[in-house]
Amino acid sequence: MGNSTVASDGVRDGSAGGEAETEDFVFEGGGQRLAATRTVRADGSRPGVLALHGLGTTATRHRIRYLLDAVAAHGHGWLTFDFGGNGESTGALTTSTLRGRRAETLAAAAHLDPATAPVLIGTSMGAHLAAASVPRLRPRGLVLFCPAAYPADAEGLPFDGSLARPGNYPDSPAYAGLRDFDGDLLVVTAGQDQVVGPEVVDGYLESARNARSAEVVRLDDCDHFVHRWLPGQPERRDEVVQAMLRLLSAEAPTLQRS
Repeated sequence: MGNSTVASDGVRDGSAGGEAETEDFVFEGGGQRLAATRTVRADGSRPGVLALHGLGTTATRHRIRYLLDAVAAHGHGWLTFDFGGNGESTGALTTSTLRGRRAETLAAAAHLDPATAPVLIGTSMGAHLAAASVPRLRPRGLVLFCPAAYPADAEGLPFDGSLARPGNYPDSPAYAGLRDFDGDLLVVTAGQDQVVGPEVVDGYLESARNARSAEVVRLDDCDHFVHRWLPGQPERRDEVVQAMLRLLSAEAPTLQRS
């Protein structure tokens, strides 16, 4: 994993007028070497979308590629990575923490386009991290799948069974981040979610009162593992892709640098 490799995946990049390529690379974050993949454009510009996977032994950066490749076909470059202890990254899952994964998220964001506010995509635990990172990353958009929320005192607890179950915690850093969010929000929920209850989603939406826009896509027949179910449902998958494209195509503010 020490050297970056580039391979064309045949994804059509509408903005570049050619086929987008993806590059596997490794970066340092939170004390770990993190395996990542990003789109590469001929002009050398960096991607503006960061995707964060969820919690679990089988969670990896590849699970959401079916959606990332679909939006890349419309010119939206992305970056996704394996958190420490997952996939091809170093570290152990049982010693990982939300605090450590927040640090890894910020390290990944340093590889995004520095001139444009990013869009953060998060699934389950990744949604918690995306929302909690709002004050630091100032995203213009959030796309949250089956968003989990954890209490503030869980930040340093290892993933060895000590971590609190997702719930509607008023002091959740995810809710606090959303109260500071003024961009566009898309939440994709699962009607058969056995991990995140509807009260958690209500907490997200209640906290996002200052969002410029908010859209909810409900997948009634889906369980919590949305990225296992959705690829086999072409109509619902296309509905989600179109919702993502509406958010991604919204006017992106230019970041002001002092």
